Amino acid sequence: MNKRIPARTLALALAMAICGTTQAADLQLQNGDAPGVGLNETTPAAPVGGNPGTTLGEQRLKVYQYAMALWGKVLGGDAPVLINASFPALTCTASSAVLGSAGAYWSASDAARRYHGALANARNKTDLAPAWPEIIAQFNPNLGQPACLAGSGWYYGLDGNTPAGKINFLNVVMHEIGHGLGVSGYINKTSGAWSGMPDVYTARAYDNLSGKSFIDPGMTSAQRAIAMRTVGATTWTGANVNQQAALTLDAGYQDPPYLQVTAPASLARPYGFQRAAFGAVATPANFSGSNWVLAVDPSDAAGPSVNDGCSPLTNGAAISGNIAMIDRGSCGFAVKVKNAQNAGATAVVVLNSNVTPPAAADSNWGSMGGVDATITIPAILVRYADGLTFKSAAPSGGIALGPVTLAGMDTNGRTRLYSPWVVASGSTFSHFDTALSPNVLMEPFDTPEIQAQLSLDLTPALLRDIGWPMREGNAKLMKGYCDTGIPVAAEGGFVTGANVEIKNESCRTGATRMGYFYCMRDYADSLYASNQITSSQRTKLTTCARREADTWR
Repeated sequence: MNKRIPARTLALALAMAICGTTQAADLQLQNGDAPGVGLNETTPAAPVGGNPGTTLGEQRLKVYQYAMALWGKVLGGDAPVLINASFPALTCTASSAVLGSAGAYWSASDAARRYHGALANARNKTDLAPAWPEIIAQFNPNLGQPACLAGSGWYYGLDGNTPAGKINFLNVVMHEIGHGLGVSGYINKTSGAWSGMPDVYTARAYDNLSGKSFIDPGMTSAQRAIAMRTVGATTWTGANVNQQAALTLDAGYQDPPYLQVTAPASLARPYGFQRAAFGAVATPANFSGSNWVLAVDPSDAAGPSVNDGCSPLTNGAAISGNIAMIDRGSCGFAVKVKNAQNAGATAVVVLNSNVTPPAAADSNWGSMGGVDATITIPAILVRYADGLTFKSAAPSGGIALGPVTLAGMDTNGRTRLYSPWVVASGSTFSHFDTALSPNVLMEPFDTPEIQAQLSLDLTPALLRDIGWPMREGNAKLMKGYCDTGIPVAAEGGFVTGANVEIKNESCRTGATRMGYFYCMRDYADSLYASNQITSSQRTKLTTCARREADTWR
């Protein structure tokens, strides 16, 4: 969905305060667009889904204002959060697009941790960098055009009724603001090295492979790098997220198969793979228990490498009854696997070849195509870096399945972070895993079922875990004197109370006393009809609205 924006760092001595508050955070917009573009675009547009804007720029602005108001009602804080928003042309093709990108514009550190700028301000109850915005966010204005995810486009409604094929702009804005508030780690996703001091987000990360927290002094950069490119390895230790997740995630989930190396001990961990399009499907039953032997064949016109398997193998006695390892290159996958099968191999591991530059090897992992109806053994393709390791270590192991768990949690009750087999620089680590079900706001890809106007699911819990002060208690009218009984943010991230306070302000704008009351009364009825509030809460909300209307006399 996005990529990160580099942040400036302030070397400040932070006097961190313990913050519990009912004071709403103040998120403010800094329009970064030139006249006539982005937030200022004058193309006419019909009001849609509760958005009254009559131009594209106005509709974008209304969505942004609503998103900032909603986050502001959920979060606490005494310092403003300035968001620089703009619509530059982001990366696009006819079949894919970067929807948005966002991050903290600056960060600050104390003696122990690095903090995203908005969080540093909130915890210190002052603006530490008044000349800078706290968040910078960019969104794609070209979505839906022929050369930019053709056939899609933004939906600017506020009601969540996104037409098929469209992208809910509100969901994306809420998601990107979440990154700027602190849902991101200052760590190199490829090397595992710190980008300066360990930050509060990364301090909550845990590696199931090494059994260490990411900030454990005994955990190396290499171990962190492996964890971030191993599905299911990187998890979240924050108590608030894990408590909420355990109550909301679906049961009975099991990861797709992975390659589990069992020996030598130095390599014993899960690895990703691609299945062949031919032969038997690789399963735990047919791809396990044997030693792995590097195939040897002549260097000839069929293939110059002595390990490419393009000619009949010359070490058949060693291969027979074992899993053959074969280099990629020169000839088709089916040719290699057939030669290994003829030599008696029970299965094949093809080792991906290097490309230029070498770092692109994983991103060009590709698929393992081919056709040969006579092949009966299973075959898989592994990444280049893993292949180099396997060639030097004579490993053993096979295909395995993970345990059955809640969808997105490990067996120890920790929620998974996104750690795909191939590192995605803008998505790896700084999101929840795509295994979470139901899907959540801070996953890396847009999911149409997300309804950010109703629920922020696990995101408020995550922000609480990293130290954000949160609004406590119920929504209140009459400047805080009338309690509606509706939580500002309830368990599971439901933000009905936050919406009540936003609606109260909207109903008051330009209204007469009775016009305001009817607006709020009808709103209370609609919340009750959609099962968002109870009968008692509807009565309290209507009573508070009447009392507020009475103060206008």
